[in-house]
Amino acid sequence: MDTPTLEISGHRATIRLQRPEKRNRIEPADLVRLMELCEQIDADPDVRVAVLTSSGPSFCSGFHLGALADGEKLEVSFGDLCDRLQNLRVPVLARIAGNIHGGGTDLALSCDLRIAAAGIHLLMPAGKIGVHYYATGLRRFVEQLGPAATKRIFLTALPFEADELLRIGYLDEVVKVEELDHRIDTLAEAVAGLAPLAVTGMKASINELAVDRSSLASVDARAKAAFASNDHREAMRALKEKRAPHFTGT
Repeated sequence: MDTPTLEISGHRATIRLQRPEKRNRIEPADLVRLMELCEQIDADPDVRVAVLTSSGPSFCSGFHLGALADGEKLEVSFGDLCDRLQNLRVPVLARIAGNIHGGGTDLALSCDLRIAAAGIHLLMPAGKIGVHYYATGLRRFVEQLGPAATKRIFLTALPFEADELLRIGYLDEVVKVEELDHRIDTLAEAVAGLAPLAVTGMKASINELAVDRSSLASVDARAKAAFASNDHREAMRALKEKRAPHFTGT
């Protein structure tokens, strides 16, 4: 099977792309499947963190443009998928063990944290193949990296190495390849151990604030809800009793 898979273990959900012979290219059917996996994650209250990973030497090469050239009708666009991933209820960690090409750059950018192995590179070939990148993808780059870095990536079509991607803020961390899984496990465990209501609320609020300066009311409402939650009261009790808190997401 080469369709994306979902594994849920404890509070962690792992989405895996597994078409390594095609650099984990996303096919039209994969778009629908990945949207379904996102729905599954959002519907599971026990899931507190998600990891997006892939098999083989490439993280993802984006959407199969040949399918569009053949006139195949899409139920879901690649941009829709990236938007859905960005707005997943729980924080998403991108485990990047291989190179990132084309639309795969936006798929990774849709995750909340990107942890990569040293030696990977990013390449955006849109200008080479006469493609104007879709609007939501460009907006995501400008919002997160700023216009200068976005222009360098899109208007040169040159490869960017891991250290440079870290410097411009595309990557959050670069580690040795043999340390990648341990680092992802450590981060996932840390996120899963936090108060779910506060974390999911803050993620949604940060996303809103990044694009809409008028969202203060909804941010304030989430802040008040978290302050009045059972999790907050449990955290205060645990702090007083000098023990680890037991969060329920309520």
